[in-house]
Amino acid sequence: MLRTPTIDDLPGYLAYRNEPTSLASQMMDMVDEESARSFLSTQSRLSDDAPGWRMFSVERLGYPGLIGEVGIFIAEADPQQGDMGWWLHSDHRRQGYATEAAKALAEWYFAERGLHRVTASCLSTNAASRSTMRRIGMRLESQSIESRFGAGRWHDEVGYALLKKEWVVMRDMPHTAAQPSGRR
Repeated sequence: MLRTPTIDDLPGYLAYRNEPTSLASQMMDMVDEESARSFLSTQSRLSDDAPGWRMFSVERLGYPGLIGEVGIFIAEADPQQGDMGWWLHSDHRRQGYATEAAKALAEWYFAERGLHRVTASCLSTNAASRSTMRRIGMRLESQSIESRFGAGRWHDEVGYALLKKEWVVMRDMPHTAAQPSGRR
């Protein structure tokens, strides 16, 4: 289920957001409690059509508690395109939750917000995210060589994309139809 985050998500958010192996693979720094509280508070007040990064909490149906997040960045100057991302606690990876959440988010943004195009990117070595992108119907669109510096070296990145017209075809095919997930 996707839902608007609340301040009650703080413990779960800090748990997955500050996992050492996740931080290393994402080349990100730990987030402190005050910054996390501020971020969740801001996200909880955003409207559905707010520009910028819009995070949704991922929760398993019937099991309260945040297991991760999925979100999309929509630039104010270009509201027809969005760039997606996701992050799950390691206990909940490789179980299809990222795919289900990303698919539901793309479906909602294409159907309700009328986006024309959705993109996502990751380090080329991130096989799990690449697989999630392919499973939601995205196609490889770009490959950047040594485009991101972290952990003392340069890393390659890949970019995937999905157009609304591609999503409509995929959605209408019985074996790949996007299934609604919770409230989004």
